[in-house]
This record gives sequence, C-alpha cells and structure tokens, in this order.
Amino acid sequence: MPAAAYDNPHGPYDNFPAGCAACHVAHAATGPNLLSRAATNTTALCLTCHDGTGSVFNVVYVTTNQEVYGLGFYDTAAMHFHPVRDMGNPLIGQSIGCTDCHNPHGDMSVPGQVYARLLSAFDGTTRQHQGPNFCLACHGSVDRGFPSVEDPAVSYWVYALGDHTNPDAAHYLTDAPELLPPSGTKVTCAKCHYKHAAANPRLLAKAGAELCWSCHYKDKSSSIHPVKAFSKTGSVHNVDGANGTKLTCTSCHGPHTANYVTFSASGPGVYCFQCHPWAPGQPITKHNPYKLEGVYSVISDPDNTKKRFAGAAGAGLGGLPNTVGDLSDFCIKCHDGDPPKEKASPTEFVPVTVVFPETPFTTNTGGWDKKDYKASAHGGVITCGECHESHGSDYPALQRYKEDTPEVDGECLRCHNSSKVLGAPDIKSDLLAAASHPTLTVTGVHKNTEDYTKLQKRHAECADCHDVHVATKDKAIKGVSGVFIDPKDSSWNDWPGNATFTSTLELKRPINAEHELCFKCHSYYSYGSTPPSGETDQAKEFNPNNVSYHAVWGGSRMQQFEYPAGSKTYYYYGKFTGSWSATSPMKCSDCHGSPSGVRGPHGSQYAFILKAPWNPDTGTDGKSGTGKDTRDHLCFLCHDYNFYAGTDEGSATERSKFSGSCGCDGGGKYSYNLHAFHVGRKGYACAACHGAIPHGYKKRGILVERTDPAPYSNGSYLKVYTWKDPGAWTKPSCDHSSPCHGGM
Repeated sequence: MPAAAYDNPHGPYDNFPAGCAACHVAHAATGPNLLSRAATNTTALCLTCHDGTGSVFNVVYVTTNQEVYGLGFYDTAAMHFHPVRDMGNPLIGQSIGCTDCHNPHGDMSVPGQVYARLLSAFDGTTRQHQGPNFCLACHGSVDRGFPSVEDPAVSYWVYALGDHTNPDAAHYLTDAPELLPPSGTKVTCAKCHYKHAAANPRLLAKAGAELCWSCHYKDKSSSIHPVKAFSKTGSVHNVDGANGTKLTCTSCHGPHTANYVTFSASGPGVYCFQCHPWAPGQPITKHNPYKLEGVYSVISDPDNTKKRFAGAAGAGLGGLPNTVGDLSDFCIKCHDGDPPKEKASPTEFVPVTVVFPETPFTTNTGGWDKKDYKASAHGGVITCGECHESHGSDYPALQRYKEDTPEVDGECLRCHNSSKVLGAPDIKSDLLAAASHPTLTVTGVHKNTEDYTKLQKRHAECADCHDVHVATKDKAIKGVSGVFIDPKDSSWNDWPGNATFTSTLELKRPINAEHELCFKCHSYYSYGSTPPSGETDQAKEFNPNNVSYHAVWGGSRMQQFEYPAGSKTYYYYGKFTGSWSATSPMKCSDCHGSPSGVRGPHGSQYAFILKAPWNPDTGTDGKSGTGKDTRDHLCFLCHDYNFYAGTDEGSATERSKFSGSCGCDGGGKYSYNLHAFHVGRKGYACAACHGAIPHGYKKRGILVERTDPAPYSNGSYLKVYTWKDPGAWTKPSCDHSSPCHGGM
C-alpha cells in the first residue's frame, strides 16, 4: 500500500538519506551489514531504540499498555514469549530475530511500499505483509525449520500445532471491522494473541472463556454473535470452571477451525438459516442450533478441535478432513463416558481435558454418559438440540423449554400430545385423565440429585421414571434408578422387619424389573411406616414371603394337582385369558395404565390408574336380574371371565383352587370350579371374598374376611372356619349365615 498511508518510521530515506545513520555507519561500522554502535546482533541494534529510550514501541518492558507485554526478563507479568533470540531474558528461547517479522526498511521489493508496523515475513515462496497470511508465513503449511523452545532438536512447527491455514475461517476475515486491530496491519490473529509476550500460554490475551467473551459478549447484544445464554440463571455449560468442571469455549469451537457465517445458501461458509429457522415473509425464530448441513460448520470435533464437525465430508484447517455427523454425534463426543483429553500436535489439538461435575445423580445410572442416545427412541428421530440449549437456559439441564403444565406443553408434551409429533405417543391426554400421576399438577420439584428416601413433596415428573437418553420404544423405563429390596424373613405382620432397602445406584446398576422403579416412591423406602393418605405400602403387599400375592416381585405360587391320581401328570389350577398362564410373571403396568393402549401408568379414566374398571360389583353378572355386565373389568384381563364369573364348571383337567365337595348345588355339579356357582350363578362379586387391593395379603388366595380391615376388605362376606387345601373345600369350611349361604 502507498507510503502516504503508512510513513516509514525509519525514514523517509528519499528526502533525508542521513536517517540511515541511525542504524548504519558507512565507513567505520563494527558490526555486520554496516550496523552501528558495535551491535553484536540485530536484536541488540533494535533495542537501542525499542527499549523505551528512542521509540514509543518499547518491546522490553511495558508499564502503560499491558496489551503489549515486554520481552524483557524484568517484565514479571509475561511468562510466555515469541522466542526472539538475544533478548537477555533467560525465559525466552533462541529461535527467531526481529527481522523475521519486521523489515526495518519496509517492503523494498516495491519501491515506496511500506506496510503497517513494517511487517514482512517469508513463507518460503512469498513475502507476507498483512492479514492472517503474515502469521501463516510461519504458522501455515510450510515448516520454516526454526528450532523449538521446548526441544531445539525439534522444529517449532511441531509445538506450535502445525498448519493453521483455513481459507474459510471466521476469525481470519479481513473485511470484518470487529476483528481488525487499530494498527492497520489487518492481522486478525492479534485479536486473540499478543505479539511479543503474554501472561497466558500460546500468547493468548486472556485465559479461557474470558478471551472469547471479549467479543462474544455474554451480557449484551452488540457483539459478534453474542452468547448471552451464558448469563442465564437456570443452567449453563460451565466454561468458567464452576462446580468442578473443566471445559472451555474452544472445546467445541476451534478458533481457527470455525467457519464464517454467510447470507448465501450456496456458501462457502455457514448459512445463517441453518441455525435460525426462517420462511419467506416470516420473522426469524428463536436460535435452534440443531441442524448440521453441508461442508461448513461453526463447531469443531471435541476429540480434535483442528477438525471441523460438519454435516458432510470436506477439508478445513490445515487440510484435515471433516468429522461428519449430526448434533447428537457432536454432543456425544464429550458425553460418552470418556471425555476428550488434553493433547497438542501438528494434527491434533484438545485445549483441556474435559471434566464433568461430580454430580450425585439419583434418577438414572448413566449420569453424564449419553453414549447410547443414538440407539434410543428419541435418538432415532431428534438430535440433542431439539430439547437442549447449547450455552445456557432459563431451565435446568440446559432444557430448551419449560416444564409441562396443564396449560403449557413444555419440554416433553410439546411432542407427546394429541399432535403426536414425529410419532410420539399422546401422553398428555392420559395425564389429564381423572386418575393420573401428578406430573402436571406438581411441577418444578424434581431434581436429578433428590433423595427418594425423604420425599417431602411427592411428585412424579417425567424424569423420575424415564431416562429419555436411553429409553427405547420397547423399554421406556430403561436406565432409571429404583430400589432393590431384600425381604430376608420379613412378613406381613413383621414389616419391614429386617428387610433392607438399597438404591440400585448403590449397586451400580439400573432397575432390573419394573417394580424396582415403582417401589422407589410406593414403599417403605420412600415414606417409612406412614404412607400418604389413600396409599398403601406396595412392597409390603408384594413381599414374596407373603402367603399370597400377584407375581410381581416373587415368582408364581400357583399350585398343581395330579390327574389321574397316581399318574404323575400335573396341571395348574386356574384358567387364564390370552397368553396368560398360571406361571406368568407380572408387572405393575399389567394392571395400571391407560385404556387407550398408550403404555405406562400415566393416567386413566378409572380409579387408581387402572387399565379397566374395578369396583365392589366386579363379577356380579351371574346373579339374575342385576343388569350388570362386568366382563370388561380389570380382573378379567387375565382371569377367564366365563370360568370365574360365568357358567364354565371346569373339568377334570381344568380346576379352580376353590373347588371340592361343597354340595352347594345339591350335588357335585360344580366340584371342579365353585366360582361358577358362587359368582356365575349366585352373583357374588370378586370383592365378596378377595382383597380390594389385590397385590398380596397375609391369607391364601388374597382372601379377606369380613373382619379384616379396610382398605383390604371392601364389603367382604367371607368367614372361614377351616382353611382347606385347594380342591378340598366343603360347605362347613365357611360361615353360612347372612349374607352368604344362609342369606341366599
């Protein structure tokens, strides 16, 4: 550029040739190149002025402008240096001289051309005088061979991370006023790096995120791509080291790797609307950085930030190939249980070893490890950015949306509603049903670290039962925590006795069975010996030491009978529907859930979140004139209706445990199945003999007598005089007074 723009501070030679004498002696020089003052080297000559005595540019010691740290050993703030030899500072290496970066005469290849700060660096082919290319003369594709400070036998190029060439780098733009230094050099590198010396490694002007926030302000909008989200109070990516984390902005955004933003969809660069969804005539919507498309990207591979992370193959910094994937692949680079570790070489760079907070998670076993997300139900259709913000959020866990309420479809229900976005099941309708878990009515209470043994305010938010990062369509509660109970010799009358309760997290595993999740809230583990009003201790009821129970926790205890006698051919008592059998294991959700078919006990139109109705009249159809039809009630989802409430009298190979020589019919007609007589013919309801809470009980067959307490007895008629073995019941076994036999 013309001399008129940048006058040579060492001239002007044409108008004042005697100016040369400041550095040279024509006839009696004692140094090489006619250098004056007996200078022993170029550095010594430069310092005759640039030590603060003859130039405003004091490169030895700076007191008024610490942005230009000095190279002198007595500048105690500077600990990292460009290795200018012969400075007399024992901390500085001996690699380059002043004239490797500055031509004191200006650009003499073109007479009259003088560049700002007299910059001039040779890349092996061409002299570079301004812009990033000036720095790339040494830090580009050509190894200039200077000895490194760390090991003089090895080139600087190895320790300076090799080739920084990237024609599409956002921070190399010389037409971006925000990046240009006031010196006029257009060396955008100087926006982040000091020239001669610095207090921080790699000559960085500031450490960590503070450097990035010099331009990308976190507290105001007037900046280059502001990152105001870091000022959010709900949660942030802790690039400031809070809570024991170790992470920096450049863990995700390689400053030499990130591409610039363009308004052109054809590139090169990152198209604005890859991050800001927009349609013609519509305003730009909220920042949604979850689409990685094409070759260019603003993020880099956390496992090697010299490589850009993009949606398509290509080459970026130093010609290194892109790492290709979607945003989930990018996030999992850290959230895979093996976070990136600090490393530095010409082809690889990770600025810091990423460290997550020591968070005592209690809701799931994966913690920060989300490596299985892509195989989950959510990971197959959406990326992390659909649900999480990148930098900060007003809500916990970097959630993009607020908690769900009856009025607002938030983090989960914006998809899991009647719209069934991307095929998501409609959970909201169930949560609004007459009976439901309090997911929408008690919100904002859940914490990833809450103590489930001391639930002061009972709640059931989505994350209490689901780990959305590992849950699959077939295993919706995969990965969550629960409670393992060892019943030892506890019993109904001695509960919890010596039973032990252990969080599955203490066992280093997720739940192995659905009931372990349910027991986390619905057992002694959560509320001790005083269940909330209207609830019972379901671990006590399902205890496999009980005399009888549905086979949720323990294995089936259904007995067998031999037929013919002495044949050693055995049959199980009972008759069941569909695929159910006498030995079928059960889950809580076999009875509790939605009649709509949506899996899980979210809500139901029926009390207790039952899949089908149940009431004290269930099973009374058989009694003449009742006008009731309960064949669709809960009990008959598993138990054959016609066998237990109809006219099926059974047979020699199909018997009920309630069978024997009753004589109730005046003969032996119902000897294989007395349910057909008592329920099917006489119209007694299931609750006339069996518990109204049919999880388990202290008596056989979950039978409750009229004197047993509520809520287990709900209008029971039963009074047993003699407890008989299955198949051996007789009329004298039970009380015959009203309202039973005597009352019929």
